[in-house]
Amino acid sequence: MKDKDNENRRNKRYVVDDLAGNVFYTSELEVLNLSIDGAAIETARRLELNREYTFKIKGNNSFLSLKGKVVWAILVSKVDKNTGAITPVYRAGIRFTDTLNEKANMLIKFIEENKLRRMENRLGGVRFKISAKEQMKVDLIHEYRVKKISLSGMLVETEYPLDVESCHDIELFINSHSLTILGRVANIKEANTDGINKYEIGIEFFEISEGDEEVLQEFLNSLEEV
Repeated sequence: MKDKDNENRRNKRYVVDDLAGNVFYTSELEVLNLSIDGAAIETARRLELNREYTFKIKGNNSFLSLKGKVVWAILVSKVDKNTGAITPVYRAGIRFTDTLNEKANMLIKFIEENKLRRMENRLGGVRFKISAKEQMKVDLIHEYRVKKISLSGMLVETEYPLDVESCHDIELFINSHSLTILGRVANIKEANTDGINKYEIGIEFFEISEGDEEVLQEFLNSLEEV
């Protein structure tokens, strides 16, 4: 179905109800303790239990990217020591899933370079407090549903807000294809759907491969024929 606002747009936009995908969002976190087998972390955004994420750790003299699965998660309250303000934060336990061979040696080196003190002995190994808390990040995956789409962008609905002008790696699923797109957040509007706070986000396609663009164009052509 064509969008009524097409006359004001560079490319025709179509209303759809069967497209979805993922937005990858990098979020900062605090590492409470770290070991060769896993970590306890604190973040402002919820991590899904049993889901695997990519964690990026930058220390004093090293950088490391690790995959890890969330094995436990709880919501707690954190008090700001300066203002007394209380904010909800999520704490989670992560079990690393790719610390074999060279990555294990890299993680051991990272801990040695950044550890503050030994915490405790556990079945999986010794846990350490580390000094590079502010340099930890995690790649989060936010699912979205497409409401309108064109060759140059789309309007999506998601439960997670994104910053205007921020750029993200995006997966778009069309039939049996998974398109990889670099997108820029052009605008955002809060909406309430069935009592649930959601967000309508306009995304401009900033970078897309020739092959993926052909798949998208073919899909849009099929909507034109309906």
